Amino acid sequence: MMKLLALQIPDANGNPINIQGAVGMPQGGTGSLANIVGTGLNLLILAAVILCLLFLIWGGFSWLMSEGDKQKIGQARQKIVFAIIGLLVVFMAFFIINVFYRFFLGSGANPLTYP
Repeated sequence: MMKLLALQIPDANGNPINIQGAVGMPQGGTGSLANIVGTGLNLLILAAVILCLLFLIWGGFSWLMSEGDKQKIGQARQKIVFAIIGLLVVFMAFFIINVFYRFFLGSGANPLTYP
């Protein structure tokens, strides 16, 4: 089936010449799904870390602007605590994903990097 899908041009003798894709371009195959999943996990973890850090900054700014009001300080503290908990959850998810990939796919496998 793959022979039918390959781009071939005949040479002067009529023998097919296989055309290779550009360097660095995805070629498909079994590794493509792993690349897509790895890239998706990278983007999700990066987005989660950035959101947690923005939430942490927002909590710190809210604390500074609370003007000594106990209720505002409590809300700001809650934002900071939740942001720190969020960061811990993201890092634990990163750790668990790497442990499972290495356990099931061997020591060379890493879902969060390109092969």
